[in-house]
Amino acid sequence: MYTTITRENINEIRNPSFRNYASRYLDIEDQTNRLIESFGLPFTKALSSITKEEIIKDKVKSRNEKKSLYLNWVSPACRACKKAEKSLTTFISFKCPKNCYFCFNPNQENFTAFRVKEHDPVFELNQHLEHGERFDHIALTGGEPLLHPTKTVEFFQFVHEKSKGSYTRLYTAGNLLTPDILRSLKEAHLNEIRFSIKQEETEDQIENLYRIMKMAKEYIPTVVVEMPVIPGTLEQMKSILHRLDEIGVNGINLLEFCFPMHNAEEFNKRGFELKFPPYETYYNYWYAGGLGVHKSEEECLQLLQYASEQSFNLGVHYCSLENKHTGQLYQQNKNVRLSKLYSFSNTDYFIKSAKVFGKDKEIVRKRLQKHGISYFEQNEMYDCLQFPLSAIKYLKGTPVDIAICSFVSEVQGKEEILREVKVQWTIPK
Repeated sequence: MYTTITRENINEIRNPSFRNYASRYLDIEDQTNRLIESFGLPFTKALSSITKEEIIKDKVKSRNEKKSLYLNWVSPACRACKKAEKSLTTFISFKCPKNCYFCFNPNQENFTAFRVKEHDPVFELNQHLEHGERFDHIALTGGEPLLHPTKTVEFFQFVHEKSKGSYTRLYTAGNLLTPDILRSLKEAHLNEIRFSIKQEETEDQIENLYRIMKMAKEYIPTVVVEMPVIPGTLEQMKSILHRLDEIGVNGINLLEFCFPMHNAEEFNKRGFELKFPPYETYYNYWYAGGLGVHKSEEECLQLLQYASEQSFNLGVHYCSLENKHTGQLYQQNKNVRLSKLYSFSNTDYFIKSAKVFGKDKEIVRKRLQKHGISYFEQNEMYDCLQFPLSAIKYLKGTPVDIAICSFVSEVQGKEEILREVKVQWTIPK
């Protein structure tokens, strides 16, 4: 069991050198939090009224260390997202007829350029294939791909011809779909179509989208809805679940609603606050979606609980913000050649090692040497001794405080380094 170190419990660490070391990370977190709040949205001081543990029972299943929860069914593409292996998501442009205040596409690389020009997803995929890469899952997103219906269909035709066996999916707002487009997508062997519902649209607009979903079921094998759960929309979301179940769509992905680090005025106007803490492990993640908004996860969990009490055939999947990060960590850390000091965690995909500090160093050194372990390393600057996690079992009965350190592999210049990003606390027993 690892304990997360906070301002409230740091003084419970008996070893002063360890306390000083851990306090550096708390200072970094405080600085990061102040930087985040400078984007214009405050952190909440409130606690959630429901926990994941309360609803992981009976029908609701847990995946990825409780970062992903689901009822009945979850898309195979969502399962693959955990490690992001053999997966490709591409786009034609970032053009979109919607104007969602929470859109994170402006955070994407080259957003401005691809609002006016087009990307060639066929060329991109072909480059990968010519280099011998193979993909189990391939997706087209945007912007709105159906602003380019011919190119969208051509892309999936190309996938079917050149990457047979890949599971394909299309992201769309849905309002541009026609029977002709759906017929062409069926002929291109599209496996899954994912619609988004915008809660702030009119009832007529949403009803029209339901009609299009019914139509899509006649052509595409798997029909899914994917949408963020905006705090304050719980009752509306319950109604949406009922309608989707009546229509017979395969499932809905409930996404944690995020602040994209811009457009703060719109979020403040609606009374939103940021979830605290913003990360389980503070790091520079690739996912451009932003930071979790307080109460979104809470309402996602309440919806899962509600769905489990109904007789839905509908699959209901909660995909948290933290769930989005694990594919990146896996890709960065999975193939790193590690010395015996380190190990790759198949639980959270960080690279791990252990450290002890100050007077505890000599106790641990003697115990390790007694068991024939010579691969440990001393650091005079931080007054610590580093050793592999697997050796902790030899420390039973010793009165030491152990730091469990998490690392990420990065490339700086031409050199691959391990960057320490988190320190947790445990004791031998």
